[in-house]
Amino acid sequence: MEQYGMSENNSQHFALVDELNKTVTKSLVTTFGLDFLLFEDKKGGDVATIHNVRQNQKGDTEIYVSKSVQAEYANKGDYKPVKHHADGSVVTDRKNKPKREDRYHSHQNYKAKGKEDKKLQHDGNLSDEYRNQLMSQDEKRQLDHIISSHEVHNDAGRVLAGLDGVELANQNSNFQSTHYYINNLKSDHSMDDFLGTVVPRTIENKRNNIERDKLRLASMPSETKQQKHEKRKLADKITKQSEQVAVLESLDEDKMREADKRARQQYDKQINFTYYTSSKFFKSSAMASSKAGFAMGVRQALGLVFAEVWFEIKDAIPQLFKDKEEYFTLDKFLNKLKATAGKIWDRVKDRFKDILDEFKNGALAGALSSLSSTLMNIFFTTEKLIGKLLRETWSSLVSAAKVLFFNPQSLSPGALVREVTRILSTGVAVAMGVMLNQQLASLMTFPLGIELASFVSAVATGIMTIGITYFLDHSKLMRKVWDYLDQFKSVEKRTLEYFQTINAELDRYLIELSKVEFNLSPDELAGLVDNLESVSCEYERSMMLSKEISRREIELPFEDNNLDSTRAWLMSL
Repeated sequence: MEQYGMSENNSQHFALVDELNKTVTKSLVTTFGLDFLLFEDKKGGDVATIHNVRQNQKGDTEIYVSKSVQAEYANKGDYKPVKHHADGSVVTDRKNKPKREDRYHSHQNYKAKGKEDKKLQHDGNLSDEYRNQLMSQDEKRQLDHIISSHEVHNDAGRVLAGLDGVELANQNSNFQSTHYYINNLKSDHSMDDFLGTVVPRTIENKRNNIERDKLRLASMPSETKQQKHEKRKLADKITKQSEQVAVLESLDEDKMREADKRARQQYDKQINFTYYTSSKFFKSSAMASSKAGFAMGVRQALGLVFAEVWFEIKDAIPQLFKDKEEYFTLDKFLNKLKATAGKIWDRVKDRFKDILDEFKNGALAGALSSLSSTLMNIFFTTEKLIGKLLRETWSSLVSAAKVLFFNPQSLSPGALVREVTRILSTGVAVAMGVMLNQQLASLMTFPLGIELASFVSAVATGIMTIGITYFLDHSKLMRKVWDYLDQFKSVEKRTLEYFQTINAELDRYLIELSKVEFNLSPDELAGLVDNLESVSCEYERSMMLSKEISRREIELPFEDNNLDSTRAWLMSL
């Protein structure tokens, strides 16, 4: 940390305060300031995924769906479109109503499968997996779309992938021949809804109807032909309903769910592969990541610029007030502002390379955060907060990776790991600050509440960052860790650092020595220099310096003309 020539405690105190100021300023400007202007975080991210459009279709309207995707779904066409003549005119029936075409149940594969199953039933080899049994020859058979044709047609995922619903629904993997009543009752219900709600409800209702009709049947007269006819009709109804109950009770739920699972796996596999390998998905992902990368780069660069501006203004404001108290004129005030603006411009120019690096790092972090969000939304829907956390996480990861793999400052192993750990820990602190801001913003609904939440979150982020940094730099435990890692330095590296330490100490000593008053006049100094340059060997030069040191009573940290003493002093540095 930066030192200020004070006591160790005071210098650390002021360094920590300065670091807190910088961290809070950066957080306020970037994470809690520019984010509001540059990013619009959405539930589900910016790129449409199969999972998210289906969840939106189910009722989660908070999930973001672009207007173009909405338009695609709106233009998917009718389940049963109106028939047209070759000239384009509408085909009508006898009542002059438009005729509609049932494309899902007139598809060639649907008809072919029906013929195939009819022959198998006739031969006694048609398996009804819904009931886990062979169908008898006299049973009324119908071909069921395991995933209903209505569901396929209205599936937002299918529309997003741009696949033909008729072709998808009429695959052999989505066919199952079964008892006609099962197919009719299942209709457009999903398998879960059918087994969990429709079947139990239907069985209960029919049993109640049977018991009611039996009581009614027992009390009906049978004296006239009409009465006998009505009684037979009711008896037939009871028989039919009993048969239907028996059919429903014969359903094998495990087999039905297994058949549904297989059909959906094949169905979803086709949709996912088609969409996630399409240029449509790659284009939207590339656009979203590019947009996020540019915005993140701008955020990081502007954050650094605004921070530099604030630091300069912060130092100039007290001086402006001081000038006002002493002697204030408009010209003096304007000149001060001009000078301050010049200093700001100089600071920004001096840090142009850093600003450019911040933009590049931010752009990479933003692009990666967008891609990560898109990838996550393939499997589940992310909340708005996730977008913010991903940006901060990737920002830390990019910075850490840059230090770890490139090591621009040529840090030792211990210092390198410490710096990487500090960056990642700071990222965690920022992420926690973001979550805190989210919670506070939802509670502080009063005027300026959002601004106050941002300030509190920034301060909390700064405190956490300082705490982490201080722990990494000053705790005995972490120092032991860094020292242990430094043992893995190469011999060359340790030797180089040793001589660098010696040189630094020599430089310090020379600075202190330069402060000593030698009481030499310019002429005497020039004469001493001439004498030193005139001698031809190091021995004579050494003797001349020894005499001069003795004459001037200069105290040396080693014994003059003693090589061992000189070496011992150097080794002690």
